Amino acid sequence: MEGQSQPSPSAGALPLLPKLPPLDNTYGAILLGSFASLMLYGLTLHQAYRYIRAHATDGLYMKCYVVFIVVLDSLHSGLCMHISYWYLVKCYFRPDRLFTGVWSLNMIAVTVGMTIILCQWRVALIVIGGKLRNIAFIAASLFLGELAFAIVATVKAFVLPNLIEFRKFAWTISAAYGLSVGSNAMLTSVLIFVLHRSRTGFQRTDSKIDTLIKYAVCTGLMTDLFGVLALVFALVQPSNLIYTGIDLVTSKLYVNSVLAALNFRDSVAPRKPTSGRTEGDRLSAYPRSIRQQVSDTEAWSHDLQYLSTASSGSMHVFDIKAVRNVESDGAVPIEPSDLPKDMV
Repeated sequence: MEGQSQPSPSAGALPLLPKLPPLDNTYGAILLGSFASLMLYGLTLHQAYRYIRAHATDGLYMKCYVVFIVVLDSLHSGLCMHISYWYLVKCYFRPDRLFTGVWSLNMIAVTVGMTIILCQWRVALIVIGGKLRNIAFIAASLFLGELAFAIVATVKAFVLPNLIEFRKFAWTISAAYGLSVGSNAMLTSVLIFVLHRSRTGFQRTDSKIDTLIKYAVCTGLMTDLFGVLALVFALVQPSNLIYTGIDLVTSKLYVNSVLAALNFRDSVAPRKPTSGRTEGDRLSAYPRSIRQQVSDTEAWSHDLQYLSTASSGSMHVFDIKAVRNVESDGAVPIEPSDLPKDMV
């Protein structure tokens, strides 16, 4: 109505928005870790495909083991994608949701713990035996302790109302990282010692053992490096989620190291020599048939050429020829299908 004053908008009439948490070192770190982990997940699928194609004769236990760690790694990848979508898309412009935990974020700790213990359990089984049994038992106990702390962290994440309250229990994540790094370093050192003690003095065998030692050092060093980084950030900066982003990549490194070791077996396993040839010899056959017509005589020449390649790189060619003359008397010409089977 005319004459009535319209209420002037004021700053106090607008609802006050809660202060946004810093996104670069929280959900930004998780987003970058998800990008890197998904790239490594593609490598996991590639190595799993290679294993299925090249090791179809493996036992049922090993096949189930590979399937289980790939399924667990796929679940981990799904959790990474759901975390990024929930906080950065679904809860866009809803700052209050950034302080609360979602089920996918709460499940990350126990999923990573299960992945690490499964990937390292096979190494523990390798070194069990003789005087090394006690060391393997200690390493396995450390892995079980790491899984226990991961379960405690997961339970606290579901029970506590927000992420701010979870900072009080961030030490459980640090303890899990510390036990994981310690047990992995112990198993890697024992495995290198076992391989070094297995040297036979033969150059060919020792070169393969040296290759295995280098592989164990590289894979163990890489997983330990990321584990130490996650441990440092969990201790120094527990209020952000940088250690969670590093943890996402660490889980993928463990899975890829196991699958790479399984696919790496063929390159270091000794080849079985065939009868009559030395190891590494290959024999190839190239059959050829030549038909010749000379006046009234028709000749079929069957040439079977063998190409032998020795392990030293030298090549030898052997020719075996069989010639049969057929007299022509005006009858229907003889076709190759009419010849005896030993001539075709």
